[in-house]
Amino acid sequence: MKNQIIPISMEEADVYAIEYFLSICGFQREGEKYKRLAMQGMEVKDKIKDRVRIQAIVSSYSKEIIEGNTAVIEDVTFVCNAFEQLNRDSIQSIYAFILTAGIYECNKAVPMIEQLYADIWGTAYVDAGLEVLKNRLLADVRGKGDDQSVSAVLDSFGPGYYGMEVDQIGSFFKILNGGRIDVTVRDNCLMLPLKSCAGFFIAVDDETKLPSADCKSCRAEHKGCAYCQVQIKKR
Repeated sequence: MKNQIIPISMEEADVYAIEYFLSICGFQREGEKYKRLAMQGMEVKDKIKDRVRIQAIVSSYSKEIIEGNTAVIEDVTFVCNAFEQLNRDSIQSIYAFILTAGIYECNKAVPMIEQLYADIWGTAYVDAGLEVLKNRLLADVRGKGDDQSVSAVLDSFGPGYYGMEVDQIGSFFKILNGGRIDVTVRDNCLMLPLKSCAGFFIAVDDETKLPSADCKSCRAEHKGCAYCQVQIKKR
């Protein structure tokens, strides 16, 4: 798989996006007030449905690209604490991706509450797109192996997670052609459209797990993990 475009339909994403939207807004609570607000949110969803354009561009790599806390792809280096936590023998495939859900910015004449809902829908569709993409990649890796029961795809991670610096966003555009899905990155690492993300999915067997959620936003230098109170408490 090399710079493969993977389109994701709104119908596929809605399986997750509606629940994500309601959860983000807090509309899952009981009461007529929350039902009314949820209905308003769903009305905005109908208004912006033509903007929902979820797609990803993906390339796959072997486990050999990882050494310690570093992955080197086509002479581009990625540094992330999560790499060092992986059991390389359990890695089946590594997928680098850029994903976008489309453009959700509204005209300033649109009521502020509708602008807010549209923005939240954009976030929900990014998260939903990641979930659908994860399932697609799981099907891909299972299709390559004889034993389907041992394959799993870990949750995605990328710049801003597990100590991976945000300025590494630009590195994904060196190995993936983001322009093919109309995604660009500025010098300040801002991705456009705003509802876009980049990162890795890693397919493994059942023995491999990423660090706990406590470590997800850690920006510490990876050698300091041996002294981390979170890790010490687990021992």
